[in-house]
Amino acid sequence: MSLRDRLRMHFKDQKKPAPVSEPSAGGTETPFPGFIRREQGRGAYLYRRKVYPLEKRMGIHSLGELPGSPMGASPLWPEGIGERAVEDLLFFDTETTGLGTGAGNLIFLYGVGYYRKDYFIVEHFFLPQVEGEPALLEDFLELVSSFSVVVSYNGKAFDWNQLKTRATVHRIPWVEEKIHCDLLYPSRRLWRELLPSCRLQEVEAARLGVERLDDVPGHLAPELYFDYLKGGDPAGMDGVFRHNEQDVLSLVSLWIHLHHLSTGKIQPTHPAEWLALGNWWRERDPERALTRYSQIHTRPELPLRYRREAFRGSSSLLKRQGEWEAALRLWTAWMEEDRLNPEPCVELSKHFEHRTGEMNRAYQMAQEAKGRLLERRRRGQGKHGKELDALNHRLRRLEEKRICCLF
Repeated sequence: MSLRDRLRMHFKDQKKPAPVSEPSAGGTETPFPGFIRREQGRGAYLYRRKVYPLEKRMGIHSLGELPGSPMGASPLWPEGIGERAVEDLLFFDTETTGLGTGAGNLIFLYGVGYYRKDYFIVEHFFLPQVEGEPALLEDFLELVSSFSVVVSYNGKAFDWNQLKTRATVHRIPWVEEKIHCDLLYPSRRLWRELLPSCRLQEVEAARLGVERLDDVPGHLAPELYFDYLKGGDPAGMDGVFRHNEQDVLSLVSLWIHLHHLSTGKIQPTHPAEWLALGNWWRERDPERALTRYSQIHTRPELPLRYRREAFRGSSSLLKRQGEWEAALRLWTAWMEEDRLNPEPCVELSKHFEHRTGEMNRAYQMAQEAKGRLLERRRRGQGKHGKELDALNHRLRRLEEKRICCLF
């Protein structure tokens, strides 16, 4: 049974939803406060527009923190973002009848937010009856076409793909491709081991200071929507609208927070955050990456697993830049502090062999690396067969070079 047929069954032998008023020049009131009815040749839907001052706070941040920020300075976003104004960003979230991305899943509420001059606008496009979907989609995609950047949370995998599907179903031309910034991915890299999950509500509560009062969980939105379609009290949808609006506002707050973290306006509070920031800056600004790595490997009180990653990241950057003395100091410190790790020993062996021509020291470091691998094997920390084969090959070659140096 198609989605259209299933939705129509909700109307059969049921009380119809409360009718909305006929349209007028300025729009008409509906059963939902703040919404007006919009009608065009392909159907009708409900629409709401809210305007917020930039002083509005969303937890620890306010809407006004984003305008004026140099977006291109952050490594989180594609480099082309820096050429765009904050007014080019469209913050986007949806509510659907299910979690699938196929044609059988309906988007019944679209929420967007964007900056205009000295205020921030939140718009909602709501589908009170399935017959109005083509009209809603045409108007919504016309709005989307005026923006060059879409900001979402898991939108790449879900919301945006589902919007494409709905447009395809109704043969509505798709908008030109946008730069898509999905904030789920940087959030995972920063906080996946620090939070119970990286759901938006978890992130906003733990990192943005956002507290939702009387929030309707997103998983209840489909049930409330179908209750409304069956003739239930329209007031049951109010919580869904509030939930979606908060999602849109939290996207703005999260963008601000990530931008401040990446550019140094906010300092990380956990080594996992420092590591993620160092990794992000590697290609854009190696010096910034080295600064962030150094916040970890220079602090012996931190867990070794974080310091190991920081040693690895810093030394590889220094090696790539040809900063051999600094790299040598770092490999030496790493070897002394990470007692069972053969990696810094191998790097030192390569350095002495290829950079300074000190074959005896190169051989000693390769021997040390082999001893560490064997000790890890003895402790049951892996077999390391390939690594041992590579080290044995290195040792044989170095032994030959040592002999040649004697004659």
